[in-house]
Amino acid sequence: MPVTINSLLPRGKVLNLVVVLAMAQTSLSYAAFVAAQNSQPEIDNPVSLNWRKLELRDSGMTGSVTTRIEQRTLAAAAAQPALLDTPGTMSPRGEGTRIQELLVTGSIRPLLGRGIETEERLWFNVDDGLPLQLMRLRQGRKPSQKLYRFGSSQVYRQRRQPADKTQAGQPAGHWSEISESFYPLPDAEGGGCPVILESSQLLYLLSRPDLVFSERTREFCVFDRQRVYRVGFRLQGRESLDVDYLQVDASQETRVKRTLQVLRVALTSRPLDDAEGDVQPFSFLGLNDDIHLLLSEPGRIPLRVRGQVSGFGKIDLKLEKLTR
Repeated sequence: MPVTINSLLPRGKVLNLVVVLAMAQTSLSYAAFVAAQNSQPEIDNPVSLNWRKLELRDSGMTGSVTTRIEQRTLAAAAAQPALLDTPGTMSPRGEGTRIQELLVTGSIRPLLGRGIETEERLWFNVDDGLPLQLMRLRQGRKPSQKLYRFGSSQVYRQRRQPADKTQAGQPAGHWSEISESFYPLPDAEGGGCPVILESSQLLYLLSRPDLVFSERTREFCVFDRQRVYRVGFRLQGRESLDVDYLQVDASQETRVKRTLQVLRVALTSRPLDDAEGDVQPFSFLGLNDDIHLLLSEPGRIPLRVRGQVSGFGKIDLKLEKLTR
């Protein structure tokens, strides 16, 4: 039985950076939902994270994997040109005055064969946490671009692919093989998902300094690619970790090289529905299967992210650069 994100937080705190996909059957805003479920007053101001940019890397005998993450807040007018018009069959979603943008870029470079470059960009309202649009771009082997536009009760996906090798060398806007799909979202009551996250926002949740972890697995609902998953966090213990990364504060650079106390957190996932046939594994920062994170305590800075990349094997991403 999944629990809401609020049950993971200390009393008196409300998570503002979660995604609420308001269902057609309900007109509750996130603030109203929180008040109804937990008798909490209203949404707190967003909690500041201890990072603005992260760069993590894993390199070995078979090649290297690099992940860069950046967050920034935009005025609605600045983000508007990047957002698709909501398809006519979908209920539109209101855009706030401030929009948060999360950019995740990845590079997989094997010693042999062609590499893969990925870019994932998510836009969501700052004030109520509602997701607006997600863009996923893959270059290299099997290039594609997927745009997800979030509505109130479903998600629209537009997929672009190059029609031939000539188009493959051009920007995604020139790819002519286009398909469209709609993915329904579960009913708030029947589906057991009063709160639904978009998978990219999990890093915000994990990085909150005030988030309380438990050795008991806590599950909640997350939309990833084509379906909703039940995703859980479980504290596996505390340990010491030797770190060596560059920290950038304003114009000052400092090398952090010492032993820190860290939390080991495991992610578990399974499809919400009883899907038939092959189901793609849940993906977090491009990793899937046996995902673990090592987070600083205190601070909740992601120092290590471990998992697997299809066709590349086990990955152990280590923090190399932190920008505040």
